[in-house]
Amino acid sequence: MNCAALPAAGEGALATDRRTVWRLAFLGLAGSLVGNGLARFAYTPLVPVLVEEGWVTTAEAGYLGAFNYAGYFVGALTGLWVGRRMKTGHAAVSNLALCVVSLFLVAIPWGFWWMVPWRFLAGYGAGVVMVLVPPSILRQLPSERWGFATGGVFAGIGLGIAISGILIPQLARLGATASWLGLAISSLVLTAVVHLMWREPPPIQRGPSTEAQSLRLPAVFLCTAYGLYAVAIAAYSIFWVDFLARDLGLGLAEGGFHWTVLGTCSLGAPLLAGWLAARHGFGAMLSLLLAATGIGALLPVFSDAGPLLYLSSILGGVLFVGVVTLFSGRTAELAGREGQQKLWWIMTLLFAIGQSGGSYGLSVLYDATLAYRPLFAIAGAALLIGAILTLPPLARSRPPGAAR
Repeated sequence: MNCAALPAAGEGALATDRRTVWRLAFLGLAGSLVGNGLARFAYTPLVPVLVEEGWVTTAEAGYLGAFNYAGYFVGALTGLWVGRRMKTGHAAVSNLALCVVSLFLVAIPWGFWWMVPWRFLAGYGAGVVMVLVPPSILRQLPSERWGFATGGVFAGIGLGIAISGILIPQLARLGATASWLGLAISSLVLTAVVHLMWREPPPIQRGPSTEAQSLRLPAVFLCTAYGLYAVAIAAYSIFWVDFLARDLGLGLAEGGFHWTVLGTCSLGAPLLAGWLAARHGFGAMLSLLLAATGIGALLPVFSDAGPLLYLSSILGGVLFVGVVTLFSGRTAELAGREGQQKLWWIMTLLFAIGQSGGSYGLSVLYDATLAYRPLFAIAGAALLIGAILTLPPLARSRPPGAAR
């Protein structure tokens, strides 16, 4: 028997039947689809529409992204506190509902300052969901199912990106308000499905030896790389479509199609990443994909040739979700079942800091230079540094179920 598949002390029996595994993966997918795919990243193809209709300027669109990421940081910061005072399912559904409310309210065209609190609220809800849901799902599964489960959880982000890339250009013909409402209604339906399908997991019961543990150097490297990764995500999630549509003059349809390509690749990337990680380890695949996506982010810095732009969109899809899938699994390898929630919480905080600080800094840089290429140069450099920090020789994995 594989000892890694045994539950940690104090936990209930792990889910092994296929129906339960698929249900857990779907719940993770639906939560990430609403919280991140629709409430957050569907904003990217909407940026040209908002600018053209006069809702915001290009710089204000970037600042809205920064407020959204700031909300994500606050949600991540308070996520464990919320999870200790509410059942995980109640906390998840309540915060998905906040995302839905924010999408309905931001559809009112009252300008930049009206949109600020609602984009913040969407980020907050997504941050709480991201802290609580993935660890809740993984701790219910044996380690050999982690690759599939993490792939399913984060595929929701890719699905949201793909849907928004197709849906937004069509709804944009009716205006930005119709686009926001389409996202809001879709999110409302999915939130209701999560509410109906959720089954509360057994609580974590920690032993005295696992209450207070300091981060080891491999975990510090992993956290640092995750913060750098967030900066690169900020560049793509705010500026990529607008760079293609308006700066290169390709138009909204072409920019939206690139976003669809990115989203389609990000939909399949987590499943592929999980499959590869199950065979070669999360650490090796994480370093490899960070390096590949770093090169992809640098492509538009040096050329605006069509094939290279599409390659950048493809690798951007891998970046958005395939890489975060590996980060999630790597936390379980390094920290085990009992330590994963704490490490994932710290990493989510650093991700939020990287996104909010990165989006603000990149927006300021764009405002000063009116140039997009330096933003993607920074993204590429951040990813390549992250690839070095996550090299497997720098860290040894512990057995997933082992005690610290």
